[in-house]
Amino acid sequence: MNEELIFSVADNVAVIQVNRPGARNALNWAAQEGFAQAVTAVSADPTLRALIITGSGTQSFVAGGDLKELNNHADAESAQRLYKVMNEALQQLTMLPIPVIGAVNGDAFGGGCEILTACDLRIASENARFSFAQIRNGLTTGWGGTGRLVRLLGQSRAMELLLTGRVFSAAEAQQMGFVHRLTAEPVLAAAQAWAAELVALPRGALAGLKQLVGAAGERPLAEVNALEQQLFAELWPQPDHVEAMQAFVEKRPPVFNRE
Repeated sequence: MNEELIFSVADNVAVIQVNRPGARNALNWAAQEGFAQAVTAVSADPTLRALIITGSGTQSFVAGGDLKELNNHADAESAQRLYKVMNEALQQLTMLPIPVIGAVNGDAFGGGCEILTACDLRIASENARFSFAQIRNGLTTGWGGTGRLVRLLGQSRAMELLLTGRVFSAAEAQQMGFVHRLTAEPVLAAAQAWAAELVALPRGALAGLKQLVGAAGERPLAEVNALEQQLFAELWPQPDHVEAMQAFVEKRPPVFNRE
């Protein structure tokens, strides 16, 4: 990690915070490497139960790659470096067995929106704005955003957002399903409260459902059904399911994740 990327852990919840508010939290080379290292650290820590990704300040979530730094790197090798680090990091992000919450504290443009497509849940400040602005820089998405956006919103909606690069509000983002929740309070605090709710739920079932939803967007229905039956059977004898049934019989709230 480095000072441009803050990584912290509290109450089994990790936070990755891009810390370049003076540059609209744009990701320079160091911040990209730090982001990738942080995701790897989360993947290697079995005690973590949720991950929050956010930016510093109130103006920007992430403004994509740092164009000022990249301005002098117009060669193909630099392009490969730019998309390789973050593309692989976001792919790893989607494979985490824990819920990943994108906490949008300000504008999410370009690569910032691509990061959000790799999150499972998205909560945004009411004044946040969004734009898949790559077209305005003569580029396509480079961090895997197009494929994930099509799966999130459908081909027609994704086509319009990507071809126009237009700016859309948090309210519209929620209306189209890109954002799940809006908040008037500090977005990191709201995301932490949401994460606490998820931490209280059965860990194995959360991981199984995340795996199922991901498979449903990529694999044939018959394969998804087979995976569902497998996961259901594996979870049935586990302590969390036993606890849920016992709590129902005893008419009390269940207490999960005690194993």
